[in-house]
Amino acid sequence: METAAELGMSGAAIEKDLWVCFVLSIIFSDSNMKDIFRFKGGTSLSKAYGLIHRFSEDIDLILDWRKLGFSKDEPWQKRSNTAQDKFNKEANTKAALYIRNKIFPIFRDAIRKSLEAEPDLIINPIDPQTIIFRYPNVFKSQYLSPSVRLEIGPLASWTPTENRPIQPYIADVFPEVFSEMSFIVETVLPERTFWEKATVLHHEANRPLDSIMPARYARHYYDLFMMTKSDVKDKAFRNLQLLDDVIAFKTKFYPRKWAEYEKAVPATIRIVPPKERIAYLMEDYENMKEMLFGKKPSFREILEGLEQHENEMHKL
Repeated sequence: METAAELGMSGAAIEKDLWVCFVLSIIFSDSNMKDIFRFKGGTSLSKAYGLIHRFSEDIDLILDWRKLGFSKDEPWQKRSNTAQDKFNKEANTKAALYIRNKIFPIFRDAIRKSLEAEPDLIINPIDPQTIIFRYPNVFKSQYLSPSVRLEIGPLASWTPTENRPIQPYIADVFPEVFSEMSFIVETVLPERTFWEKATVLHHEANRPLDSIMPARYARHYYDLFMMTKSDVKDKAFRNLQLLDDVIAFKTKFYPRKWAEYEKAVPATIRIVPPKERIAYLMEDYENMKEMLFGKKPSFREILEGLEQHENEMHKL
């Protein structure tokens, strides 16, 4: 509980962070898994770079699509919309089978060996590209479930990445006691994630008002706001090719006509939500505050910051 008090986090969050790091260390120390995955998403911003003060319960992993039988450039071949949709579905089906038949047994055996016990591990019946590890918990939380979700995507950009050291928060507070808990994970660069998040917000700014926003999406607004307060923003602004890559990728593999990705260019990108969404997002943000630690900006502060940075983007 000393760690929780020092970081301003709940005991349940500190406990879950230990298990998130445990799962990451299992994957990236295993010779059968470490070379086929790359770490991405919000958890990477927190654990690998310390850019956000948000506890993330999901681990987003990029799966090398060559493991599914595709060549390096095959997914990028030019196709009609119908043919591309068929390819995307085929890739996701192959990924689900690969995860079930290859990854799941390796992951289960590695955890079993480490814990010397049978792990509570399932493939999500709703999303066959997600593995759920339920851990034995001591602390209870209304918002944090005692599980770690591995969300594995074959249709995700493979580069750019770098090796980053990761360790649980308890090792930050008591380094002399937990000095051996650091490990290396190959991680997507944060400036790439910056543009990933920006295009998520652009996507949501264009969502039809009769379409319900997913729960917990306030995290994306928080994440991008926090990144704008770091040097990652300047790195991203200097590398607009990354934005072009993200737009091309989402247009090809995750097309939604109403998302208007073709307008997610500096001159017309939208990262501020429409006024009709603000009440929903403010409530969503309040509900996720247990996931935040350290200084917690108000959602109004986040909106004001994003409005300023949207204007900056329009001048790039």
